[in-house]
Order: sequence, then structure tokens, then C-alpha cells
Amino acid sequence: MKNNGLKSVIVLTVICLVITALLAVTNGVTSPIIEKTRHEKVVSSLNEVLPNAGGFEEMELPEGAPGSVKAAYRGKDGSMAVVLAARSAYSSGDMGVTLGIAPDGSIAGVKLTSYQESKDFGRDTYPQNYLGKNAGNFAEVDSFAGVTYSSKALKGAIADAFEFFKLAGGGAAE
Repeated sequence: MKNNGLKSVIVLTVICLVITALLAVTNGVTSPIIEKTRHEKVVSSLNEVLPNAGGFEEMELPEGAPGSVKAAYRGKDGSMAVVLAARSAYSSGDMGVTLGIAPDGSIAGVKLTSYQESKDFGRDTYPQNYLGKNAGNFAEVDSFAGVTYSSKALKGAIADAFEFFKLAGGGAAE
């Protein structure tokens, strides 16, 4: 009876080791592919919000940066792209936003990279209402009826982007 118990433990241990090794190999193969795809998605959204930037350099997030700011990139033309994650009440997940800010502090582009709400507020049209706005007047854009929480979350993300822009020495945001 003792041999059967020991044999079972050895078999189970070998199975666990084999599965762990297979998972490690799978992770080693897929991890670079996933990272490359993520990077391409980020670069695509950066080029979409700042098509004339001439390339991007990732910025280090300074201490005191708003929590919704996940990454920031400086364009070669002096512009800045800010990648944000905002959450609204009743949200099933983060709203991913990439915001392009021109060197003069005006919004050059807005892209929702993820939006998981059941009601859509025109993910390709509503954010365009912010184009040309700056830290002094973006709050004038009305919330979208029916998805007030989501449109307020977008406005909050934009406020955080301007706060980051100012913190990062992005010039006159007014």
C-alpha cells in the first residue's frame, strides 16, 4: 500500500513538472509575439492621433502623474501623446484613450482604444468634439445623452492628460 501511495505522488509530480515545462515553453514562444502586437497597436494609435509627429519617444512618467495616465510619448515635432485608462460608474472595464496634444496645447487627436459599454456614444464621432480644444475650454464639450457616465469618464481622462501635459513641461496648455 505504501508503494502505491509513493508511486502516485511521483507520477503526479512528474505530470506537474511536464505541464510546467510546457507552459514555460509556450510562454517563451508567445510572449514576444504578444508584446510585438501590443507595441504595434500603441504605435498605430499614436500615429492616428498625431499623424505629423515624425516619430515618438516614450517618456518617463514623473512623480505625481495622474493614475489614469499609463504611458506618454513625445513626438519629434514637440507634440505629446498620452495613453490613459479611465473607468466610469457601471463600467465593465477600463476605457482606453489615446490623446494627442499639439505643441500649442490643443487636442490634435482622440482615439478610444477600448470601450466595453453596452451603449455606444459614437466612439468614432463623439470624441472628435474635443479636437482643437485646450485645457481652458475642453470642459465646454457637452456630455453625450444616454451614456453620461462614459462621456464624463472621457472628459476626466482628458483633464488628466492636460494635467500630465503641464506636469511634463508640455508648454502652455491654456
